[in-house]
Amino acid sequence: MLRHQSDGKFDLKKGAATMKVDDAVGVPERKWFVAQVGQNAEKSSRDHLIRLGYDAFVASKDEIRSWSNGKQKHVEVVIISTWVFVHVTEEERRQIVNLPFIKRFMVNRTMVNPNGFHPLAVIPDSQMDMLKFMLYRSEKPVQLVSDFAKGDRIRVIRGSLSGLEGQIVTLYGSDEKMIGVNLGFLGCAVTQISTEDITKLP
Repeated sequence: MLRHQSDGKFDLKKGAATMKVDDAVGVPERKWFVAQVGQNAEKSSRDHLIRLGYDAFVASKDEIRSWSNGKQKHVEVVIISTWVFVHVTEEERRQIVNLPFIKRFMVNRTMVNPNGFHPLAVIPDSQMDMLKFMLYRSEKPVQLVSDFAKGDRIRVIRGSLSGLEGQIVTLYGSDEKMIGVNLGFLGCAVTQISTEDITKLP
């Protein structure tokens, strides 16, 4: 279950995420930045940002945990620790970075700007949409890995992940087929997939 969705940008009826486009001239562009917070503070930081009016998201999954007394409870399990995704303008980002629970914003260490500095990390909307779709729909655990084998691009045609596009990847030490959403410098979000539920893209 997704705890927060971006105002109408995620349409499960269509089987995939859709982006809301604003053609108004002069409207500041919102991008997905990655804010670092304290360990185990992801959910509280996200909730605080939402209360302040910002669009914030934590990569997490709802899991059912069973206790020794036989009771079961839904628990939100964070997939990417210490990071909170925020969909904001640059002006809003400059305000957020001054909040006491925000440590810093991630930079993209794979790039260097003309001044010799690493630019701020920005996650493309399409990657965020697919990550949310995977977290919401996957019936298998979702992991984040930093190393993966690039393979054929595929589309899921059956099952709860129908409509998701990604790559077949293989985790080291595993014989299971996995589908991965490439998140660039963050690595790859992966979950188990049956080859009977996918088709190869051109």
